[in-house]
Amino acid sequence: MTAPSKRQHTISEKPVRLTEPPAGYSAWLTELKIRIHTAQQSATLAVNRELVLLYWQIGRDILAR
Repeated sequence: MTAPSKRQHTISEKPVRLTEPPAGYSAWLTELKIRIHTAQQSATLAVNRELVLLYWQIGRDILAR
């Protein structure tokens, strides 16, 4: 006995849109992505700056002892 064949569903290459995005949405989304990326870079620089400061302080303490 063989199993009944299942119907194959194909996934569309193009996303389905239920509504059109508002005017200017693409530009707004691009700007939002830039703002997020800029904030991530600033956060990374701040963390790196604090870590370098900590390592210098630890090195100074080691030398002092």
